[in-house]
Amino acid sequence: MSSSLSTATHNPLPWVDIYRGIAILGVLVAHVGGRFLREVPQDSEHWWLIATANRLLAWVVPAFLFLSTILIGNSLLRSNQPYSWARLRPVVVPYLVWTGIYLLFRLYEGNLPPLTLERISIYLLWGKSYFHLYYMVLAIQLVLLMPLLLPVLRRKVPAWAVLLTSIGLTLAFYWINRLHWQIPFPGSTLIWYLPTLAVALTLVNEMHRLDQILPRYRVWGLVLLGLGMSLYLPLAYDAIRNIPVNTFQYQVGYWVYSSAISFVLISVAIWLSRTRLSTALQFLGRYSLHIYLIHPLVIRLLERIPQFPEPLGVSPAFTIYVALSLLIPLAVGVLARRLRASGFLFGRA
Repeated sequence: MSSSLSTATHNPLPWVDIYRGIAILGVLVAHVGGRFLREVPQDSEHWWLIATANRLLAWVVPAFLFLSTILIGNSLLRSNQPYSWARLRPVVVPYLVWTGIYLLFRLYEGNLPPLTLERISIYLLWGKSYFHLYYMVLAIQLVLLMPLLLPVLRRKVPAWAVLLTSIGLTLAFYWINRLHWQIPFPGSTLIWYLPTLAVALTLVNEMHRLDQILPRYRVWGLVLLGLGMSLYLPLAYDAIRNIPVNTFQYQVGYWVYSSAISFVLISVAIWLSRTRLSTALQFLGRYSLHIYLIHPLVIRLLERIPQFPEPLGVSPAFTIYVALSLLIPLAVGVLARRLRASGFLFGRA
């Protein structure tokens, strides 16, 4: 999303905001789908459609991290201040603000356990005050990590070396965590997305000519996308139905799939930048963080109104959920900008 990461490293290339716009639409469909999966009969036609969309859209967070890696890396190469509060503030302040907002919302709903030091640390360090805020923790980690990778970027380490190193580190982390550490929330750690970040690192120095070099590798991206999907999707269906799965195959498939689709999505965004959809998608991209942070509130408030829109049927209700989860955060974002509260709430003026 146009996280404070990407806001702090704003780039005028049209495809950047289009990429964010596509990804934030994916977030909305995935999260609304997760809500409706609990309501429709398992293995019904609607269940299969929603489950497929929900699992195929599991690339959205890796994709945002992928884009942010490219943008931050490109910015750092042109900066003399790799570490500064100016880089951290647009990520940290909105995270703390929305952590507080969602804790208050949970208190209002009556599902907030008594706050202990342990719970507060889990909420803050792992992004668990609400289900979607872990991304902000990942964003903070990325801002802190990227300056350490500057030598890799400046020396233009070969892509194969970056990719092989990332694969080795990821597999080592997976097995050590599974056998020894057992970190409670590995998805809130940046190393869990290292293969995707590694692909992004290989593109940092090529950011302004990606439209020229991507065609050389597009076929490989599509092949890996298909391979990853074939490993990941069948197990993802089983996982949704609480059937035990081979977690190693699941994770490997997911890493390959999410990395490949994050790469291929650049080509899609560049192509869309030349179409009539460009302006609308760029607009969504500029407000992607606003949408990301607010939309769970909209979904939850709609759940509290049983008279609407569920009685209209699954398809109309699903569409209304997605539309309102998009339009209400957009309205709040525009209003916050006019009231000059956007920097405080969303990390950008």
